[in-house]
Amino acid sequence: MIAIVSSNSRERAAFAALCDGRDWPWAECDTVAALKKELRQNTPTVVLARHKLADGYSDDAIKLLATAGLLPAVYMIVLIEAGASHVLEARQVALGADYVHRDPVRSDVLLEYLARFRQLATASPAPVPRTGRREFSFAGARLDPTERTLRRGAKHAWLTPREVELAECLFDAQGQVVTYASLYHGVLGRRFRGDTSNMRVLLARLTGSFASLGLALRRHVDVIPKSGYRYRASARGARTFL
Repeated sequence: MIAIVSSNSRERAAFAALCDGRDWPWAECDTVAALKKELRQNTPTVVLARHKLADGYSDDAIKLLATAGLLPAVYMIVLIEAGASHVLEARQVALGADYVHRDPVRSDVLLEYLARFRQLATASPAPVPRTGRREFSFAGARLDPTERTLRRGAKHAWLTPREVELAECLFDAQGQVVTYASLYHGVLGRRFRGDTSNMRVLLARLTGSFASLGLALRRHVDVIPKSGYRYRASARGARTFL
C-alpha cells in the first residue's frame, strides 16, 4: 500500500489516480496525525509525503515511521517546492527519505520510483510496526488490541483481527461518522464500491462478541444510512442487558 500524505486534496486525488492507473492500493492522509492513525491499521510499502503539511512537516512523518520501527523497510518519498534550499533537501535525506522530488512533479519519474520501491519492499519481509496501543475502554468492555481480547469483569472473549480493527476505527473517531470508504480501506484493505454487506457481517460478528459478555454494542454504534458508522461512548436508551 502507498500512503499519500498531503494537505492538498487535489494533489492527493492526482496521486491516487496515478496509483489506480497501475492498480496499486493506496491510502489518503491529509495530516501527520492521519498518517499516525493509518499506521495503527496498515503498514505501507511506500510513503509519499509533501514537505509542508497542515499540522507539521515531512520531518514529522519520517520521525513517526522511525519511532514505529518501520525504517528503512518502508520507503519514503518527499515532495518539496522548486525553490526549497539544498539544506532542506539534504535534511530530508539525513532523516531517512529515500528520494526527494522537487516541484513541478514529474509523474513519469515519480511512478518509476514508486514502482521500484514497491518491488524492493515486496522482496523484503514486512516490518512489524511498534504502534500497537494498550488496551482501552470500548462500549463497556476493555479491549486489548495486542492480545485481541475483550474483557468485562471475569468474562472475556477472543476477537478476530478485523473485529479489533473495526473497533479501533470506531474508537478513534468517536462522535464522528466513519465513512464506508474509510472502513473498507482501513479494515478490509480494499476500496468501497457501494455494497455494505461485508461490513454489516463484521459489525454483527463484533456485536456477537460483546453479547457473549452481556453487553449490547449496538447501543453505542449508530448506523448512518449510505454514510457509515458512528461510535458513542455513552449508550443509547435502555440499560445494557445481562
